[in-house]
Amino acid sequence: MKLKRLTPDETAYFCEQLAIMLASGMHLGNGIEILGEDIADDRLKAVCGELSRGLNGGSTLDEAMKSTGVFPEYAVKMVRIGSLSGRLESVLNGLSDYYEERAELTRSVRTAVLHPLMLLVMMTAVIIVLMVLVIPMFGDIFSQFDGTVNDAVRGTTELAYGMGRVILGVLLGVIALMTAVAVMSGIPSAREALSRFAAVFPPTAGIAWKLGVSKVSSALSMMISAGISPDEAVENAIGLVEGGKLRARLEQCRRELLEGKNFAEAIARAEIFPAIYSHSLKLAYTSGSFERAWKKLADRSGAAALQSVSGVIAFVEPLIIVILTAVIGAILLTVMIPLMNIMSVLG
Repeated sequence: MKLKRLTPDETAYFCEQLAIMLASGMHLGNGIEILGEDIADDRLKAVCGELSRGLNGGSTLDEAMKSTGVFPEYAVKMVRIGSLSGRLESVLNGLSDYYEERAELTRSVRTAVLHPLMLLVMMTAVIIVLMVLVIPMFGDIFSQFDGTVNDAVRGTTELAYGMGRVILGVLLGVIALMTAVAVMSGIPSAREALSRFAAVFPPTAGIAWKLGVSKVSSALSMMISAGISPDEAVENAIGLVEGGKLRARLEQCRRELLEGKNFAEAIARAEIFPAIYSHSLKLAYTSGSFERAWKKLADRSGAAALQSVSGVIAFVEPLIIVILTAVIGAILLTVMIPLMNIMSVLG
């Protein structure tokens, strides 16, 4: 049975546990086997079993991870580099931090989509109730008056019903679109296409850029701290980006490095990060504190991405509530105002 790929949270957990085993001097095969005995989740227990069999059978850690088919390709590649460079523990700790940040960003993006979707579903249900129960009820009330009054208000009732149908159609279309995007985001090829579209679509381009920069900065910070050469680090980072302007700038940065530019200068010329951050990197490379500078840059980029997503949530949710409340109120007023006029005349 093929196992489902690990989520960012699960990948971070395995990397953290492997780093702890290495720090304690424990054999990884035995450690993973013990870990599997304490895990209640059958899928994760099966992953531990696959890893343990590979490691105890003589495979290296990256080979055992790849054979399971559940670890991200980037994690497998970084573990291989860490093993060859003798800094495997540092790489595993870095991967744990990296995937924890990815998990947090994923949750924020999911929240930005799900909350508005839930509001739209709730408002759609309200409009359906209006069309099925409330508006027909007003129609029955109007039909009890004499023919002149009934003819005068029939058009108003039909207008309200028509408005409801149009708005309901729009809402159902938006819900279907958002649901399709959510489903497609779980398919690698479709997710790549969505990422490219988001990077060029004006309303989402800014957020997509910040999310991409956060991913790249976290990866570069981890690789630099693991002792990976700048050109190899940038090459690995390019593989994390699904096309677009950010990938082009990373490729420009790598060309600058191959031409002999130092890392800080190549980063600055590619304009991947804001000028103030690029300047800080130049100072850090001059003073020899570049690992710390990269960590701060990754933290700031991650915070900027989270803030951007949170800002969208804070703006979109109240906007949807205001718009849909106004729409529902307009539908109700369309049929209530004639009724109030009739009651005032009769009174």
